[in-house]
Amino acid sequence: MMSTNQNLAEIQPLTGFNQTLTYRLSPKFTNLVQVGTLVQIPLGSRRVLGIVFSLAPSEVPPQKSLKFIIAVVQEETVLTEELIRLARWITSYYAASMESVLEAMIPAAIREGMQAKTLRTIAVAGSDQVLDEKILQRAPKQRILYEFLARTKHPVDLRETLNNLNLTESVAVGLVEKGLASFQKEEIQRVAYDDDLEDCEQRVQSNLKLTDEQKDSGKEIKNDLQRGEFRVRLILGVTGSGKTEVYLEAMKTVLAQNGGVLFLVPEVALAPQTVSRLRHFFSGTEEEVVVWHSNLAAGERVDAWRRLRTGKAKIVVGARSAVFSPLVNLRLIIVDEEHEPSYKQEVSPRYHGRDVAVYRAMLNRSTCILGSATPSLETMRNVELGKFKQSNLTKRVDGKELPLIHLV
Repeated sequence: MMSTNQNLAEIQPLTGFNQTLTYRLSPKFTNLVQVGTLVQIPLGSRRVLGIVFSLAPSEVPPQKSLKFIIAVVQEETVLTEELIRLARWITSYYAASMESVLEAMIPAAIREGMQAKTLRTIAVAGSDQVLDEKILQRAPKQRILYEFLARTKHPVDLRETLNNLNLTESVAVGLVEKGLASFQKEEIQRVAYDDDLEDCEQRVQSNLKLTDEQKDSGKEIKNDLQRGEFRVRLILGVTGSGKTEVYLEAMKTVLAQNGGVLFLVPEVALAPQTVSRLRHFFSGTEEEVVVWHSNLAAGERVDAWRRLRTGKAKIVVGARSAVFSPLVNLRLIIVDEEHEPSYKQEVSPRYHGRDVAVYRAMLNRSTCILGSATPSLETMRNVELGKFKQSNLTKRVDGKELPLIHLV
């Protein structure tokens, strides 16, 4: 029997407890808690974290035995319903515990409640405001700060400004209390690989004219995308055939429709050059390329997570773990060098990044591109069975012949 009580939540604890528990919501949390919200709950004598899986528990214990949620850890939901479905599939298919899967999906810094880094600023209150000379007549230091802010006409770093003017914070507080200035907070984004990693070769390649084979493959992918259905397509291309250019054309189509793109690479070491290539290619647009892998600093990962979760960034590049990134409106998944064994996770939860990517594409009714010059046997078998489509790139973009091979 389904519960219609809006004050109940079915929660999955993150503490080795492999089943959901029902908790009550106090009135202050009723409008904050949604499916996917990260909360703190009592479990025995401990306080542990949990994820809200449902607001309509299938089984409702007696009200007297139910405990209340203690706190909401993050204002944004940390998992979408789609990612919850993906987590359930992984636990079933790979015989993994739900706790290990959820910990792989949600960065540790997010679970610990880390927030965005902010900068405290100060600005003059109202650009059209006329200063009454009497207000600052007996406050010369406040006058110095006010005149500086009036000249800059935009928010400035509070600490740096006070240091440069040899003033204390009490001067700024006094100015704010008189209504002549206001304190503000600006979010500082910590961007991984923010320096320019491009080289001349990458600039030339991104401006190359597509070959006939690349155009044909691009049209086939575009048709897949326009169908709005789950499709998996193998791009079987020899080394140097320009698979990346085909990926980029597909990404342009998706981004034009406000869709999200997940670009997986087999190794963390390949992420910088891929990110550089994409940032250069989309440098003339407002598209933001976010990096996602286990080697990022905690702050970088938190900011990347927030940019993706809020939809401010629509492109994410990363290694195996990026398959769990919280993209909004995911329309295209690219698995480059899909045959690489490094897509397999060797510690719990054990999973194959390529197969999880395909299943996630199915959940989103989106397109998944598998690129390789030497596809895995599993992928080739799926092509033979008609489950996957195939596009071929048989020639190198520079026209050079392939090396002569002798079978001995």
